[in-house]
Amino acid sequence: MKRLDPAHPRAVYSPVCFHCEHATSMVSRLCEAFPDGIPHEIWIGENKHTEPYPGDNGIQFEQYQPDK
Repeated sequence: MKRLDPAHPRAVYSPVCFHCEHATSMVSRLCEAFPDGIPHEIWIGENKHTEPYPGDNGIQFEQYQPDK
């Protein structure tokens, strides 16, 4: 997958963010919506981030498309 870091093969990943087009780093827990860090509530899956969330820069969850 595009965002797995081979240096951290056992890194825990988010059940929401791992599948999102906007994710940039699973290891550092970063994305285009939250470049300073994904909120814990979203990271652990309590919030699916399909609706606006404070500080998300107008970007919400979008299913990752490997062909893009």
